[in-house]
Amino acid sequence: MSETPSEHRLAENEAIFRRINEQVQAGYDETNKLAREDNQPEFKVPDVSATTPLQFYCECADESCAKRLAISLQDYQEIHQNRKRFVVVPGHEVLSVETVVSELPAYTIVEKNVLPPEEPEAMHPTSIGNS
Repeated sequence: MSETPSEHRLAENEAIFRRINEQVQAGYDETNKLAREDNQPEFKVPDVSATTPLQFYCECADESCAKRLAISLQDYQEIHQNRKRFVVVPGHEVLSVETVVSELPAYTIVEKNVLPPEEPEAMHPTSIGNS
């Protein structure tokens, strides 16, 4: 079964949102690293346990979605061990391109039917709203 350009774009959108969430995590780590290196504890982000919920962006296919969901860093990392899996706000699933793996009150885990692109160069450069 070949995917249509719109299905491919939906997969790209989810990969882009996952990249944003990975940057949120990296920013948290970098902020704490710099605070330690500069001996400025007042700039350190308070320690968060692996089970403390953090606010991540919904990784749905809608490029205009800006909803957040609370998920622990541990759970977020565990879900993304499978690169075909994404975490979305309940109701943001697109069943034509993904399968629901798990439904929880705060978020839904979906798995893409095709592997989303990982390299930015492989992604379509225009907006989904282009006509």
